[in-house]
Parts: sequence; C-alpha cells; structure tokens
Amino acid sequence: MKALPSQNKSEPDLSGDRHTSETEKPWFIAVTGKRGSGKTHLLANLMDYLRREGRSYDGVLAEAEGRSHPGTGAERYVLKWPSKDHEVLLCERTGSGTPPYVFFDNAWNEVEAWLKELHESAQKPEVLLLDELGRLEANGKGFAKYWSRILEIEPTIIVAAIREESKEDIEKQLGQAFDLVIEAREERALERLCSLSSSAKDWQRIGRYGAAAGAIEVTLGTVLNAPKIPFRGVPMAIIQAMVLFFAGNKLARPWLVIWVSYVAAALKALSPAGNRLRPMVAIAAQGSLFGLSVRLLGWNKVGISMGAWLIGAWAALQGFIFQYLLLGNALFDAYGELQQWISTNTGITIVSLPLLVTIYVFVVGSLAATVIGYFQWKKRPPKLLEKTLSRPYKSPDKKKTEYSSWYKKLWFEYRQKAFWVPLAVVFVVLLFSGSSAAELAGLPLRAIGIIAAIFVIFSIMKPDRWINHLRNLGFWGAAITIERILQKDKSRE
Repeated sequence: MKALPSQNKSEPDLSGDRHTSETEKPWFIAVTGKRGSGKTHLLANLMDYLRREGRSYDGVLAEAEGRSHPGTGAERYVLKWPSKDHEVLLCERTGSGTPPYVFFDNAWNEVEAWLKELHESAQKPEVLLLDELGRLEANGKGFAKYWSRILEIEPTIIVAAIREESKEDIEKQLGQAFDLVIEAREERALERLCSLSSSAKDWQRIGRYGAAAGAIEVTLGTVLNAPKIPFRGVPMAIIQAMVLFFAGNKLARPWLVIWVSYVAAALKALSPAGNRLRPMVAIAAQGSLFGLSVRLLGWNKVGISMGAWLIGAWAALQGFIFQYLLLGNALFDAYGELQQWISTNTGITIVSLPLLVTIYVFVVGSLAATVIGYFQWKKRPPKLLEKTLSRPYKSPDKKKTEYSSWYKKLWFEYRQKAFWVPLAVVFVVLLFSGSSAAELAGLPLRAIGIIAAIFVIFSIMKPDRWINHLRNLGFWGAAITIERILQKDKSRE
C-alpha cells in the first residue's frame, strides 16, 4: 500500500481553491463501536502506519483509564497527541449527569492551541485523526465547537472515532455526513483505513478531473454534435487524452487515472438528453485502454504515448464496431458491391474496408500520440483546458432537456444519423445488388433490436446503483468520489 512519489513536480496545480467543490472537501470517515470495542487502538495503529509510510498526519487520541471491563465507561479519559508526546486529562467520572463526567477546560485549551499550531504550520497534515466524537459533539460541544477551524486546516481526510448511537446527531451538528462508516471490530478495518488514508488525495484529484472531463463532454461535445461535424470524435478523444495525462501526472498511483474516464462516463449518463450511449462507451473504453497502457508499461513516455495512441485508435474504430454490431456482414457485402461498381464503371480501384479502417485507425492514433507527446514536452495544458479544469462541474438544466418517457428517449436514439444513414445506404446498395427480400427485411430488424438492447442495458446501469456495487466490491474510493459528485448534482436541482 506504499504510495509512490508524485510523477511530475513541474506540472501546474489546476485545482484552484481546494475545497470549493464537494469532490475536494475532506473525506469524513467514521470508526464506530461500543465502549471498549477498540476504536482508540485502531486509530493508534493507523497513526503507526502513517508514520512508517512517511505520510503527513496529525491527531489526538482519547485513551480510557480505569475501565473495569469492556462495555463500561472508564474512570477518566486522557487526551494524547502521539506526534508531540503530550497528554492532558480530559474528564473524570462523577457518576451523575449526561454524560456522567466532569470535563476540564484546560483540555479544550490544549485542543485550541493544537489547532492554532496546525493553522500556522507550513506543512498541513493530509490525514487528521480525532478521538472521539460522542454526546458532547452531538450537542454542539467538544470538537464540534472547533469544526470550522478543523476544516480550515484543509486535510485530505478526517478519520473520527464516534459513538454509534450519536452518529446522526453528530452529522447534523457538523453539517456534514460521513462518507464511510467502519466498524472497529471488522476483520479488515485497519486495512480499509490504511488504504483510504493513502489514496484519498488521489481520489480527490480523480474526482476533480473526472468532473472536468464530464463538463467538457457536456459543453464542447454538445457544440460539436449539434451541427453533426464529421469526425467530431477525434478532437474529443484527444482532449480526453490530455485530461488523463495531466490528471495522472500527480497521482501517487498513476494507473488509477482510469477512474477519471469512469467518472466522466457516469456524468454523461446523467446528461438529461442527447446522444449518451455511444459517448459513454467511448469515454469508458478509451480511459480503460489508457489506464491499461500505463499500468503495463509504466508512467513514462512509452506508456503515456501508447495510451494516447490507443485512445485515438478507439475513437477511429468505435464507429466501425458500432455499425458492424448493427449491420453484421451486410456492411462488408455492401462495401464490396460498391467497390466492384466503382471499379467497373470508373476503372478506379478503392482499398478494401478492413484496410481502409486500419489506415484510419493508425492515422488517428498517431495524431493523438503526437499531440500528447507535445504536451509531455511542454508540461502545461492549453489555457482553455486549464480554465475548464479549474472550474467546478455544473450539471445541465434537466427541466429544459429531459425527456419524460422511455419511449421518447429510445426514439431519440433511432433518429440519430449514426443509426439510420448507414442503415439506409447499406439497404439501398444491397437492394440494387439483388439481395433477397428476407435479407433486406432482417437488416433493419437487427439494427432496431440491437439499439433497443443497448438502450435497456444502459437504462438499468444507473450511476446511483453503481455506488453500492463499488462499495460491495471494495472500491471505496471510487464509491465516495462518484457519490460526492452525484450529491452535488442533486443539490443543484
């Protein structure tokens, strides 16, 4: 789980104000359990891990003293700062009151001094640990009094031990829900905390760039799609390659850049209208190819250039694959008939369809690799892309563009020129070439059925459902990132 150093220190920071969007606010992780369940011990072990890994962290532990047996309250609690080797008595049991303890002002003075020190420090902690949040915080006291100051420290992730019964009240007091709740006695609790603490910064960056990629798809993609500009997928693919390159440049685990495309595809799925199926497939497939390349070849010129080439190649190849899926071998038959007619009537021999596609794929892939090679040398994106990357994602107005029923959405897919124009051309060519009525009748039925099947599949794959699947599969970082973006999207409605 050891993090790798940043890949390119000279690459500009395009984050803007770190916490201006939901994706960039600190992750808030809760460790729950009953009294004596080992919450403090778990946080102490997490601190040991962060220290060994050389991660920037700080935190305070509330250690129990005089506990007769697990499940009961202790006689006293002591606040300890392991990073400073300092401690102070927090409270002692009185036997009455709620909670039945007397708290000492000196302890909170020490907390205030600690937070002030963190504010003034040049090196802010990426991981902040708090032990523990309970009835005091549920009533707006304790650490809740200092919550705004804690957020101003701008940690990447906050891990807090909490009393399970106080969770909802604590969230209301702090004005922030927990992104993930981990039971202290879970078998893999420490492993999960270590993984999340190590990768939170990467996932924040992935969320920011994924949202930017989604914004580019919604804005520039719409501009190019409206007038049906030919080969419009090529510039979109090159822009995606640029986004992935600059996103991965500062990731400790560069191969995670694959999730930038998955986030962008999820946002495209939320697009209220317009062509979504093919762009979603393109975004996800291209990101997967780029991620696979840097995973196998490394984050270097070879891996990045090959990844960019594969993005361009897929942009060129996807249209052909889509048409072959719809039309089958009829696509080759129609092209062969057209090839023969041109040769017979004009004497001009045109290349075969597979060779034509191969040349186009090679040219577009090489173009994408060349452009990314230039930016590898320049180490800075174009200014327009910089502005997009530093601007928070804004979802489109669903009320103006959303279709009210599924059949209208499906009808929209059938009205796309990418569906009916190739179908009509192939149908006419085969008609004049003497194809049987059965073959001609089956051609549109196949295409209509394939589009309907794809439409159903993508309708079922709702981003809201992805989150639970990702959590169940152990992709907690991806689940939190997508959930943050979806929450922000809902807040705009």
